[in-house]
Amino acid sequence: MRSYVLTVIVMLFSYQSTAVGNSAVGKNNSAVGKNDSGAASKQAEAAKTQAVKQQVVFTIHDHPTMMDEIAQKNKQQFYEIENKRYGLIENEARAKYLDYFWEQRALKSKKSLAQEKRDYFAQHVKVDKKREDEMLEQLKEHPQFAKLTAAERRTEVKKYLQSEQQQLLLNGIVDAALASGKLVINYPKPIEPRFDIKVTSADPVRYGAKDTETKPISCRGDDCVTIVEYSEYQCPFCARIIPTATEVLTKYRGKVRWIVRDFPLSFHDRAKPAAIAARCAMKQGKFWQMYAVLFNNQSALSDKDFEGYADRVGVDKPKWQECLKDTAVAAAVDNNFQSGVRLGVTGTPAFFINGRRLSGAVPFSAFKKIIDEELRAKG
Repeated sequence: MRSYVLTVIVMLFSYQSTAVGNSAVGKNNSAVGKNDSGAASKQAEAAKTQAVKQQVVFTIHDHPTMMDEIAQKNKQQFYEIENKRYGLIENEARAKYLDYFWEQRALKSKKSLAQEKRDYFAQHVKVDKKREDEMLEQLKEHPQFAKLTAAERRTEVKKYLQSEQQQLLLNGIVDAALASGKLVINYPKPIEPRFDIKVTSADPVRYGAKDTETKPISCRGDDCVTIVEYSEYQCPFCARIIPTATEVLTKYRGKVRWIVRDFPLSFHDRAKPAAIAARCAMKQGKFWQMYAVLFNNQSALSDKDFEGYADRVGVDKPKWQECLKDTAVAAAVDNNFQSGVRLGVTGTPAFFINGRRLSGAVPFSAFKKIIDEELRAKG
């Protein structure tokens, strides 16, 4: 029961640990320390990349097709393949640096590795009581969590938060090593593609965590970090991202805008009708209220259910019903879907943060990383 409850907590808060930590990867510290050949290595890799781009990959009746042509057409997929390779190298380097870090600390303190880690975490990992209480409040009605006593609930939440803080601490140790040059990753990081996405008046926009915060708070238009979400109402992973979206809109209030576009998948027969119901609510300024109700009731998406939800969110019912018949609304949903296809979206949820793609029910930390980079770039 305990392990299951902790899993529930992790899923609900979209926590995702990285491949950094107490990894038994041996004692080869070749990735540690400054490497004067780094610049030369990157230059050689750049030359190799250029040669690959000019490579003929297939020929039809003596007409060659170059690698660069295929790569441009499938730039996101190519980037993801190369980024996966880079990620494996980076994770190995980070893990080996942590081995080195703990070995050096243990040698200095004359403690065992296990004891040094325990003492270090005890000194540096602190659980925030406010965050603990907030999580307890958010989880209180979850069926599995509700079976525990109050003391057991607090214990499970504390374990989760301690684990989260430990991972942040480890990430910080490695990030500091990268910044100081104690750890150098010589393999070149792939260049991330940035997609040009134009926000239109047909896009529902939110600037804060409240469903009524649909007007600019501080930033306006492209001055905001713009998050475009492609999702659909029968997708369980899309529902899972809602707490993360709320956290993003709370912590970056006035700095971001969040936009939703419909991407109803063919095997979800109620996704498109639900999208139409939400868009008709949007015509009366109730999109985000309907959006929330639909995601909270993914197993009840019949036409009759929609009628009840329309009453719940407070739309003018006759106008909303008339809107459902408007072919232009269905066309808008189709246009959203096609815009996603052109961007290479194949599943949901998919996000574009200032044009930088992020796929799946990723944790807050994944959004935070890109948003912080975009804010720093703005100056």
